[in-house]
Amino acid sequence: MPYYSSPSRDARRSPVLKAVLATMSLGAVLVACSASRETPVADATAGQCDASRADHLIGENYSGYVERQALAESGATEIRVLKPDDAATMDFNPRRLNLHVDPGLVIIKVACG
Repeated sequence: MPYYSSPSRDARRSPVLKAVLATMSLGAVLVACSASRETPVADATAGQCDASRADHLIGENYSGYVERQALAESGATEIRVLKPDDAATMDFNPRRLNLHVDPGLVIIKVACG
């Protein structure tokens, strides 16, 4: 029975395939290097509340629209509406905007926490 030896792996690869693999490898290295230089450093204050940017809403009637506007303008990621005599936790959350309203749902105070 004759012995059959398969061609070596390198002999089976065509020069075109070798060139494509080399180009893809080089491209992957270049992309990785350029991406690491261009990636911005994460902003440490992202999502932190700045109530001063929503102070102009004091005196406005509370509504869903005003709530979304306050959330977007303050940069906060959470919001809570506090009515008179509402119970509220005393924990401070730097990403939360508090809208204090009077009995008629008019905003009387804007604060973070």
